[in-house]
Amino acid sequence: MKYYLTLQYTRLTRWLKDMGINPVLGFVLGLILFVVLSELLFYKTIYAPWVYGAMALFLCSKWSDAKRNRELRKIFTTKEYYSLRVAENILSSLPFLIFLLMKTAHIPAAILLIASILLAFIRTNRQWNKPIPTPFKKLPFEFIVGFRKSFWAFGLAYILIGKAIQADNYYLGLFGMALIFLTSMLFYQKPEPKYFVWIHTHRAPDFLKRKMITSAICVSILSALALILLLIPFSENWVTTLLVYLGGYIFLGSMILAKYSAYPYEINIPQGIFYALSLMFPPILLIAIWVFYKQSKKRLEPILEC
Repeated sequence: MKYYLTLQYTRLTRWLKDMGINPVLGFVLGLILFVVLSELLFYKTIYAPWVYGAMALFLCSKWSDAKRNRELRKIFTTKEYYSLRVAENILSSLPFLIFLLMKTAHIPAAILLIASILLAFIRTNRQWNKPIPTPFKKLPFEFIVGFRKSFWAFGLAYILIGKAIQADNYYLGLFGMALIFLTSMLFYQKPEPKYFVWIHTHRAPDFLKRKMITSAICVSILSALALILLLIPFSENWVTTLLVYLGGYIFLGSMILAKYSAYPYEINIPQGIFYALSLMFPPILLIAIWVFYKQSKKRLEPILEC
């Protein structure tokens, strides 16, 4: 197990070096960004400890991929496999646990620790063979694939909105609506194979425009009900609701541009830090959108015109 964890650390440091970043500098900047974003979350909402814990468990769930765990079961004995899974989950949730303890959120921290350990023992080698139906029909793949992987997040968003209406807590409902857009942004995290871009006959600006229009249609299907549910009981806050809703479209569009600014590779760490800072400070986002648009055109033109 020690060898396996050391190997993962070595792979991470090599990935940072391939990105042209000193590993020590990368870890320091990552830690600073983590603390800044965490402080911002706790400043913005009183529900931050629970949201924080959910984020940590979501990260732990990434280690529960069925294909990955089948390979681990072939390599390790049952005892070694579960020891490794527990170690992975604890290490993944450790930064969140430390920050929760620093904020004296002892109950959420205890729940997170127990849940992360229990998550390691959940059977992950069973796969659902029937495709989950989606409302997107033959629209491009991002939302179809993303919805089937993250449908539970949309259910959680609407549960939060329902609880917000029941408890007359507007900001909880606003977070639920924002969660729909944040989850949708994750659908554009990974670059697709070049062939999926090359088959298009459009120029780079038209390609990006069609991507944004399609994403706007798809996210509208998922979020329109949330908007209505917030506007009716919280009509006095309609301006804030509409601003957040429209801001969700802007953030989603910026994510698409950020993705293709690095295409066919994943977003590198400097780009990721720049994008994260732009999300924290919306005026910077306008500059980021322009920069990412220029870079996206440059990346896509050789592929679309060949």
